[in-house]
Amino acid sequence: MDNPWRARGRARGPRPPPPRQPQQFRGPQTLPPRFGNMPPLVAPQQQFRGPQPLPPQIKNLPPQVVSQQEIRPSEVEAVGQITNRNNNLATGHASMPIGRGAVRGRQPIENGYFRLERPVSSKSDNGKQGKGGQSIELISNYFPITTYTDWSLYQYRVDFKPEQDRINIKRGLLSAHKEFLGAYIFDGTMMFSRKKLESDTIELTSKRNTDDQIIIITLKLTSVIEKGDYASIQVFNILLRKCLANLELTQVGRNYYDSVAKIGIPNHRLQLWPGYETTIGMFDCGLLLRAEISTKVMREDTVLDFLIECSNNRNSNPNWMMAFKMGVIGSIVLTRYNNQTYRIDDVDEESCTNSTFLKKDGSSISYIDYYKNRYGINISNQKQPMLISKKKKSFRIEGEETELVYLVPELCSMTGLTIRMSENKTLMRDLAQYTRVDPTGRIVKYNNFIKRVHTTPESADTLAQWNLTLSNKLITVNARVLSEENLSGADSHKYPSGKNANWTSNLRNTAMFRRAIILFWVLVTPRQHSSDVGKFIDTLLMVANGLGFTLPRPRIVELPNSNMRTYSVELDNIVNTLNPPFILCVTASARNDLYSMIKRKLCVSRAVPSQVVLLRNIQNNDKSVCTKIAIQINCKVGGAPWKVSIPELGMMIVGFDVFHDKQNKNKSYGAFIATMEDSHTKYFSCVEKHESGQEISTYFSTSISKALIKYREKNHKLPNTIVIYRDGVGDGQLTYVHKTEVEMVKKTCREFYGEKKVGLAFIIVKKRISTRFFCKTTVGKNENYQNPPAGTVIDNSVTDPTMYDFYLVPQHVTRGTVTPTHYNVILDTLNETASQPITPAIIQKLTYKLTHMYYNWSGTVRVPSVCQLAHKLAFLAGQSLQSNPNPGLEDYLHFL
Repeated sequence: MDNPWRARGRARGPRPPPPRQPQQFRGPQTLPPRFGNMPPLVAPQQQFRGPQPLPPQIKNLPPQVVSQQEIRPSEVEAVGQITNRNNNLATGHASMPIGRGAVRGRQPIENGYFRLERPVSSKSDNGKQGKGGQSIELISNYFPITTYTDWSLYQYRVDFKPEQDRINIKRGLLSAHKEFLGAYIFDGTMMFSRKKLESDTIELTSKRNTDDQIIIITLKLTSVIEKGDYASIQVFNILLRKCLANLELTQVGRNYYDSVAKIGIPNHRLQLWPGYETTIGMFDCGLLLRAEISTKVMREDTVLDFLIECSNNRNSNPNWMMAFKMGVIGSIVLTRYNNQTYRIDDVDEESCTNSTFLKKDGSSISYIDYYKNRYGINISNQKQPMLISKKKKSFRIEGEETELVYLVPELCSMTGLTIRMSENKTLMRDLAQYTRVDPTGRIVKYNNFIKRVHTTPESADTLAQWNLTLSNKLITVNARVLSEENLSGADSHKYPSGKNANWTSNLRNTAMFRRAIILFWVLVTPRQHSSDVGKFIDTLLMVANGLGFTLPRPRIVELPNSNMRTYSVELDNIVNTLNPPFILCVTASARNDLYSMIKRKLCVSRAVPSQVVLLRNIQNNDKSVCTKIAIQINCKVGGAPWKVSIPELGMMIVGFDVFHDKQNKNKSYGAFIATMEDSHTKYFSCVEKHESGQEISTYFSTSISKALIKYREKNHKLPNTIVIYRDGVGDGQLTYVHKTEVEMVKKTCREFYGEKKVGLAFIIVKKRISTRFFCKTTVGKNENYQNPPAGTVIDNSVTDPTMYDFYLVPQHVTRGTVTPTHYNVILDTLNETASQPITPAIIQKLTYKLTHMYYNWSGTVRVPSVCQLAHKLAFLAGQSLQSNPNPGLEDYLHFL
């Protein structure tokens, strides 16, 4: 390509100068000094006027018809026929739908679309629906689309001669013929219309007022999209986004937010923008619109403000520029002049706002002048370094290349919350007043949203043009509440998990299922807090005795101070001289650097089980806290506080998750957890380092091999069945997971089992979903809503007709709205070797049982315990194990 920046230079802001070329300056100016040598900066006054609309540029000319063979539509299917056809789709290897139904940039909509085949176990008379439990009727955040007629969509390929780079120009050129074309949707490459043009190929001509150049537009019919096809669902989502744009909402990234209704929190320099996440899809009960409320946290400080803050600390921190880069690189910023979000990948200290770049016509302009002329923004500081964001763009022939977008720190607002903000309890409490919405308040917001869509004239007209009718009532769903689990302690003593799935009170007076034997252990504390530690130890030993756990008094090692170096040196000395089986460290404050150092020292370097306790918990001397600490000590030295009954013997249950380094996208850590015996209270763990930075693991077979070898060593046989819970996979990756990880597992099993069969289940776990469920209660004449009870399973109506999937609400939530977890079984051959039939009801029950097995909390968690442990291990690996990504921690999870 002659100019690699031509496609998006102006659309995304100014084009940066070519790599490794000197900056260009007007007149006799020279390159300003590096920012690192500048005096402290003064915060500027910003002026944002927002993007300016483009002036009218297009004049239309009469269309010219080019004769072409006609493509005739076939018969239209009813909704029931579509659902039945989707249930029987064969396996295909194509991309899954993007999460919110939108089309990114110029990516054309593809009509060819396939899904994975549902496992045979979900195609019985009852399908994927389970049995058992108590029936309950729920309300979900889905609105039915009651009518969408029997029209077909005609898809046209749109080409411009000469080729146009900017999608806005393309849309303007095409819109000059809107009277001729009728209602249509254009995504930059393809046009979709209800109206079939008189010929399959038509040429239109438009004139640009800016240079009077004649542009030839060629429309060529490529296919006819029937109702219910995947491409028609994508078109519906584009229509929906057009409706949202008509609601006077501001688009930020991919979602729409109401900047007029923003909530200011001046004490923390934050703004909250309420908004909506929406998508249209085909579900078991037909075509539905899912609407979920969303809140965008907008920070009033800019990247330049953060740069000034770091610069002011130059005397105490000579590496202040490095601290700035570490705080910025990997973060997401918002440019308010065009409401676009960018991920910062680098900081260019050699460039500044006085630097120039080449425009399309070959002339050069500085960033200061560009923003002044283009947006009316006066950049006050001329020496701030430029931020770099890497954008990938695709071409039909050339493939994909990376584009560097240069951003001005002064014009980039910080988004999201920093770690320091998240640890600020006052700030989080103030945010929770607006972000934690209870079920009744959420239902009100859903109804207000659909009412706004129906009563906004432009939005209503858009729907009417395509003959779409949205119901104003939320859908009702039939669900089941599974019975509460019984937990087992010592000597097969059983106690209930409780109606609210919290058994803390029952646990305190019950001996733990397996008590480890510990002869001595060490407690490390600063000397000035020794008196508080003595009282804490008395309470801890008393509580441990009530749990049936014999815990001796520790050997106390006093430190002269709380410095990180003092902890490091003393921990090395303790391990070298005493070699204790367990170390408990008392820290005066919640310092992340100190905690990371202790865990890195005792997990990676020395491999000693450890626990870090804050001084305030020692001083409070609370029995509930001591109970949790006693349980943790027992677990980390090989014990288990409780177990649930899983009848199927010889089953290995696996959890897998990946941690991504935010500052280095090419560095990831995949954590693998597998149970090693029938009580599922002992584990094998390993960590693999990934260089690709993708969620999909290419090392899955290696981890499976290690787990099978360890299982055979401990049990003298291989597992009869294997159930894998795979966390962190989006819909767009399902096919790739099936083609890579599932095939890796099958291949590895063939190597170990030979001709002998082994039952396999591969289950995708998704936590970041927008589906919500509510119970309706009536008090007098008032209708109130609450969260579903723990153990609620939903496997119909709002599930995907082409998937073996279900939703599970495992926790009892009293504050805010509970988020269910979505499970998708993409492989299930358990019945080939299981001792009893493994039905969908059994899979649902097994999943719920495993949410009881996370020992950091005497209650249920959102995902199966093996997934939660894998998540914790992957995070620890990313934070602490970078020097040794495979520590070989096995048998017990002393790394948590």
